[in-house]
Amino acid sequence: MAMNIVITVDDNYIRPALIMLESLFEHNKSAIHIYLLHSNVCDDNLKRLAAHVGRLGGEFTDIRVPPSLFEGATVTKYFTKEMYYRLLIPQLLPREERALYLDPDIIIFRSIESFYATDFEGKMMIAVPDYLGDSFYPERKKNLGLDDSRRYINSGVILFNIPLMNRSFRLDEMLRFMGECGLTLEFPDQDLINVYFRDDIKYASREYNFTTEYVGTGDFLKYIFSPRYRRSERSTVVIAHYMGKCKPWKPSYYYKYYRQYRSYLNKYLTAREKRELLLRPWLVFKSLVSAVCRVIFG
Repeated sequence: MAMNIVITVDDNYIRPALIMLESLFEHNKSAIHIYLLHSNVCDDNLKRLAAHVGRLGGEFTDIRVPPSLFEGATVTKYFTKEMYYRLLIPQLLPREERALYLDPDIIIFRSIESFYATDFEGKMMIAVPDYLGDSFYPERKKNLGLDDSRRYINSGVILFNIPLMNRSFRLDEMLRFMGECGLTLEFPDQDLINVYFRDDIKYASREYNFTTEYVGTGDFLKYIFSPRYRRSERSTVVIAHYMGKCKPWKPSYYYKYYRQYRSYLNKYLTAREKRELLLRPWLVFKSLVSAVCRVIFG
């Protein structure tokens, strides 16, 4: 089955997108069509992405989205309006049966072809429950109106059932709902998807969107000191998602799967960035001290 893969980035995320795409093509042999949804990616970067996908053996299409479409949408923290563009996938790819949205801050370790072919079982989308949000922050779920029977999903990997969404979903209604519901959206598009599509999401295994933060102090210590623990975790993960502000292309990154990301990153680094990485041990030490202090002192 040919795969339709959709990404949404601005000019600040071109390099992570190139790395994610390289890992995608490396581990999947199906025909792949990459769709970029964007508002203002410059021509040089569009050419760079198109050439990259061409070298990897895929097709590339860029679709420019009018920024006014989400004029009143909630934007917080380091998020941008591009995060909402994934909701346009059914409308912009109406002839396709399915499409997989992928955040740019991930890498792929194994084939995703079986996940891409998953039966929707009458649901509009398939996504992975967010391990931290679903298990450790019950108050956030409660504030969003999600009861115990519903999981809180991470929006970084979503498989869309295009025909069903085009029959049942209207973007203008969802935007009106966002304006009227009065919810505090800490992670705007993700919170919105969880609330609006609460009855229309099929849950997938965590291996298809494995977030890289340490889950508590015990997980941190096991990962640092237990090679067996690291190997057992890596043996199942298909998609690693480097979510949060601490990204693996930064020298201070200290979460999981740094070496795996670095194996792709090296070829994209400038000479100056390679010199900066020499400071990595000191920067990681500072980050670890900060993390331990947060655990101890809150």
